[in-house]
Amino acid sequence: MEDSELMKEAFGHLEQLQVSYMATIDGDQPRVRAMMLIYHEGKLYYATDINDEKVSQVNVNPTVEICVLLGEGDNGGSLRISGEADFVYNEDTRSIIHGCIGFIPGFWENPQDPAFVLWEIKPQELRYMRLGTMEIKKLKLG
Repeated sequence: MEDSELMKEAFGHLEQLQVSYMATIDGDQPRVRAMMLIYHEGKLYYATDINDEKVSQVNVNPTVEICVLLGEGDNGGSLRISGEADFVYNEDTRSIIHGCIGFIPGFWENPQDPAFVLWEIKPQELRYMRLGTMEIKKLKLG
């Protein structure tokens, strides 16, 4: 299978909104937390609050890794994406994500809310364990 086909298959498992695990670096300590991954028009986003510890961690080191569990039980797999969290300042993008993701307006009144942080995750590496296998396919993306 070609890299582009494998990447299409892997990203094909993503829904617009789903639980994922995001790791940041805090000094020499990794920090992992569950977050809602937003997959919109082929791009990966996270929304968070300006006062959350992970914002200061990303300010110091934008390198992150996310993990999405696929399937269930014996037929499970995973998708791990390493890359950089890039702060989104573009008002059009902020408005689109704010408007199409149901939970966001419950936390931040509008896309201009100064507490509303939006990151686009820029993938650099993908590790994909296909459903029902123990084989991990690794792709460099950036």
